[in-house]
Amino acid sequence: MTDEEFRDHLDRHGGDLALWPPLLARDGRRHLLRSVRAQAMLDEAAAIELALRQPEGRPPAGLADRIFEAAFRSDPSVHGFDLESGPDDGGARPRRLM
Repeated sequence: MTDEEFRDHLDRHGGDLALWPPLLARDGRRHLLRSVRAQAMLDEAAAIELALRQPEGRPPAGLADRIFEAAFRSDPSVHGFDLESGPDDGGARPRRLM
């Protein structure tokens, strides 16, 4: 296996060699023993996958519910849709939303 092949398998199967097809995982482990570059690629892939699993990038639980509750508690806007206007009267707003 070359470094380029190892990178391709990392991209396809991820940074956990236990999840690779068995023969590829065996070859990947052998390649890791002799390639510092492949070791660095594996470290990079594992770091990226770990960062993507972190919950910091997610909105807090219940955020959508709190937004809708606040919207329904607020006074109606005077800038809402005019359900009587339509494309025939030059209005840019739709007659219906759905």
